[in-house]
Amino acid sequence: MGGAIARVPETATAFHHRTHAYSLLLLGGWVDPAETESNVAWVRELWDLTQPLSSSAVYVNYLGSEGQGRVLEAYGPNHARLSAIKAKYDPGNFFRLNQNVEPATSA
Repeated sequence: MGGAIARVPETATAFHHRTHAYSLLLLGGWVDPAETESNVAWVRELWDLTQPLSSSAVYVNYLGSEGQGRVLEAYGPNHARLSAIKAKYDPGNFFRLNQNVEPATSA
């Protein structure tokens, strides 16, 4: 990556992964449901082999249903600000069917 991406402060936008040189997305697809187990296995094996070379960073658009912890990691230092914005504009959490940033709650 680098270039213009790296010149933007990490808190300027929701996307904060600005210092990494590369982004890796592993996708597996198949037609025959009988091949599910073997295809999932090779994708997981490839992930296990590449993970030691990786940071724990995650791009939000690469997420599936990994849970709220990974959403927090995707937005990093920007999550609290996004949650406050969500509380203002979507306090009922209507827009929640994605990698959801939950609205902030007042304590």
